Amino acid sequence: MNNKALQKKLPTLTLLCSPLLLTTYAIADDAPVKPMEVITVHGEKMERSLKDTTSSVSVIDKEILDSGQYQSISNLLAEVPNVVALSGSVPDIRGVTGNGAAGGFNSFSGGANARVSTLIDGVAEPFIADLTGDTGLWDIQQVEVFRGPQSTLNGRNSIGGTVFIKTLDPTFDWNGAARIGYRNQDNYLDSAVMLSGPILDDQLAFRVSGQNVTGDSFVEEHIYASNPDSFDQNELTTNRWRAKLLWQPAGLTDLTVLYGYSYNHEKGNTGRKFFSGDDPWAFKSIMHRYMDTESHTHSVKFDYQLSESQSVDLLLAYMDYQWGFNSYEPKITSQQYVAMDDTSYTLDGKYSFGLDDPSLNGFVGLSLHKRNQDFASVGSYPYQGDDTSESESVYAELYYQLSQHLGLTLGGRVMHEEQTRNFAVLSTGEEFNEQLNKNNTVTLPKFVLQYFVDDSTTLSISARQGYNSGGGALSADNEYYYYDEESVNTYEISSRSHFFNGNINLNVNLFYNDFEGYQASNSQRRITNIDKAETMGLEVELTAMLTDNLQLTSGFGLLESEIKSADQAYGDIIGNELNSAPNVTANVGLKYWLNDELTLGVSGHYVGEYFGDINNSEERVAGDYVITRFNLDYQNENWRISGFVNNLFDEQAVTVRQPPRRNYTDGYVAIVDPRNIGVSVAYNF
Repeated sequence: MNNKALQKKLPTLTLLCSPLLLTTYAIADDAPVKPMEVITVHGEKMERSLKDTTSSVSVIDKEILDSGQYQSISNLLAEVPNVVALSGSVPDIRGVTGNGAAGGFNSFSGGANARVSTLIDGVAEPFIADLTGDTGLWDIQQVEVFRGPQSTLNGRNSIGGTVFIKTLDPTFDWNGAARIGYRNQDNYLDSAVMLSGPILDDQLAFRVSGQNVTGDSFVEEHIYASNPDSFDQNELTTNRWRAKLLWQPAGLTDLTVLYGYSYNHEKGNTGRKFFSGDDPWAFKSIMHRYMDTESHTHSVKFDYQLSESQSVDLLLAYMDYQWGFNSYEPKITSQQYVAMDDTSYTLDGKYSFGLDDPSLNGFVGLSLHKRNQDFASVGSYPYQGDDTSESESVYAELYYQLSQHLGLTLGGRVMHEEQTRNFAVLSTGEEFNEQLNKNNTVTLPKFVLQYFVDDSTTLSISARQGYNSGGGALSADNEYYYYDEESVNTYEISSRSHFFNGNINLNVNLFYNDFEGYQASNSQRRITNIDKAETMGLEVELTAMLTDNLQLTSGFGLLESEIKSADQAYGDIIGNELNSAPNVTANVGLKYWLNDELTLGVSGHYVGEYFGDINNSEERVAGDYVITRFNLDYQNENWRISGFVNNLFDEQAVTVRQPPRRNYTDGYVAIVDPRNIGVSVAYNF
């Protein structure tokens, strides 16, 4: 961030950070802040408390998710320290582009891998060109955002981090819920239901949940005189259903089987939204697409307790993910129709030992993943192709308590990948049959040393390696080319502390990332490896009760990035920053209990200025904004009524900025959502 931008935002930053100075106030013995020992983290193959988790992770709980204030996963993640959520993109974490280098059309020609993985109950979501299908946050237990490489545990697509979503499981007690929500923007209507209970007492239980979101986007509809309108440019419809069966067979009390099925269908004006750069708040879209995303996921998880100290669990999953769009153009001959069908199979088995021994425990596992894709485009630029990729891994982790105050964790993954992609440009008749990863095997180690200062504070140092495979893509002159794999060595110092019976929780991670072969797009829009890049920074998260009825939640992120060595094809970029790497991100929230049932809250998050490309072009600078939210919440045993305002001060902020070019004479930008007001009413029984 430059000095002028910092000076302009200094009063707001001071307001955001000032509550941190108030933590000397009295602490209530029965305060509702959860101690970190009781916050369970699920995304590291073995459930552990937040206090014992050394990875830099933000945990977003059900209380926040159920308010109805956040519309999508991207909305939610935008407020996490050192995370930037761009329109229609996997989140960028610590300056690492979540989509990876090969987004958009390159993801079709090259079958790209994202750098940030999204897992729902352990099953990975596919990455396809443009992020869609993330609307709706119903019946979710919590969302965990892991910053930094998670390749040793999750393998492919995790060099930048992982978003782990844990949904709620069936119960053997009857309970249900229903919710209706409305916001004034887009005629938005959110309806949701859930029912859970026993089928056979103590043996078989079910859970069914569904959510439907309908509305219109805030895009200004445009009709071309030379071409009749072909679809509703503002429609936004999401339909989600999830069903689970939990079986604990009589006579086999040590065995648990959980079957899950989920259906998601999102269509209309989803994904990327870019507006004409001359006046973005006239909401004139530069592209009109009717997106259609539909997925069916089946999974079965077996958990078998062999003894008090040993267990085996196995996850089997199948996903059919269909994605596509129709475009609306000035001429009907310029329109394009794209469809992709992505099917994947997952097998992940793990043996755990030492479950009753806090001094020596761990696990060893085997993971298999196979993906098949078929895709085609007709219209202005016809192409088609198919893809097969496979990944096999062995992973393990061992914890040994060296002494009363020292604990050592050693882990890692050995992973083998293969990918073959056929791609044909039908207008020229050129066909490419490319074996992108041939017999590629990597070893990804992990090391953690923990120092238990006392019952309230744990310090740790860690080192781990991240990896993302190489690939290929089609250049502007129809030449197929290749780029190499990328890797990172990450070193972190972390602290987990709680005070006053857990009423104050403080999490700190200091990190350094050393990238080799970082994949990026050069000035000719070809993906080329950057020899060496570095990032370093800090993440701090604090929750506390300031008084008996005033709660603080806050987070702070610092980030420095620098390109150390690069190919001459990039030009003079040595010393430049990575794109989407703001120096400062921060969030703070205050929640005040007017009585036992009624609360009001205000929160804000700040994203500093950042570059939109590695050339650090001034005309692509974005960020430097504060978004404020307000909510009023009433809860009793059965009812929850939430009223909220998003973007309270109607901040006009740019998240992506592109200068004028041949096809877009005014350039284009992506913006934060304008102010909207809503209410959500939920009934639980």
